Amino acid sequence: MRFLEYEIKDVDTLESISKQYNQSIEEIINFHNQNCGITQQIIGDTFPMYLKFLYLNTSPSTKPNQEAQIFTNESSARYRCEQSVMTYIGGMLINHIDTKREFLIDKFQKNDESFVNTKLVENIMNSYPEEMKEAVDLISDIDLLACNLQVSLNKETGKIDKIINHNKIVESWKLHKEHLKSKYGFLRNSETKENLQLFLQTNDEIFLNEGKLKEWVNNKMFFDLFFDKYLVSDENVFSPFKKDLYSQLFEGKPIPFEFRQDIITETQNTINVRKVGEMIKDRVNTASLEEIYDIKFKPLVNYKFSEFKFSYRENSTYDLENTWITASDVTIIEEIKNNVKLMISYKLTKIEV
Repeated sequence: MRFLEYEIKDVDTLESISKQYNQSIEEIINFHNQNCGITQQIIGDTFPMYLKFLYLNTSPSTKPNQEAQIFTNESSARYRCEQSVMTYIGGMLINHIDTKREFLIDKFQKNDESFVNTKLVENIMNSYPEEMKEAVDLISDIDLLACNLQVSLNKETGKIDKIINHNKIVESWKLHKEHLKSKYGFLRNSETKENLQLFLQTNDEIFLNEGKLKEWVNNKMFFDLFFDKYLVSDENVFSPFKKDLYSQLFEGKPIPFEFRQDIITETQNTINVRKVGEMIKDRVNTASLEEIYDIKFKPLVNYKFSEFKFSYRENSTYDLENTWITASDVTIIEEIKNNVKLMISYKLTKIEV
């Protein structure tokens, strides 16, 4: 007799595993209880909160139900992502942040729903000038909390539909928040204390609300590139579309864009696509941007608000047979012409697991 030590995921139930492995719930419970320690036994028809692994009979007569699976090839992948963000004032580089990240991804399907697990396994951030380091470290720690996700996919868009482990993320955030309060409890400067309180309040609003957390995560570059229509459909995947990009210069204000997608090369199983995003100028509230500019940038550059420009260029390659994005290069430039410029360079690469 052969058995499998199955790692229980948040989406799992005895009923779903019963369907997947063609075994009754009673058979699953009996086999597990016969092969586990006394403290790991299942009593009743639900998993105990503390149970992490389930012992399953994998003899030939109990093979998994393959009809219940999707993403049957290469269900795990590893990605490395490198990003540089540079800010210029009057043509002079004033700050520069380099980020290197590695993600481990698992994808699977149960009961006609698609799921993806994401784990941020490395998060390396370097900044110039050195004075930015503490703020950058705060952001880095937040990403470690927010980027370890178990999610279901929207069947039409391929974007994140639900964050299944939201409660676990909330618990981790609450612990981290108390750690930050303790770490910075010595602060005496009223402005610094207010900034910390605002940081905690802002992240409370994001982490405690699943909808806001989902929106925040969906707008992170890796998640925006990975979670897309190619995961759930092969129809109209590379059609033109519209969406908002969020300004890095102007406090996250949404800027309307229209995108075209041009197929550069394709084979039976792979496709290389160029995506070009253009700002919809007549829908941009320039007056509100100018108000922020006058407060935030004019004291530094002295020159008045000129022209707001914002562009997006992406080149991505997809493995359509195994349903993965395999490479992507993105360049985003946002500027007030001749005065202030922010440039983002992002590179995603699928590597060996």
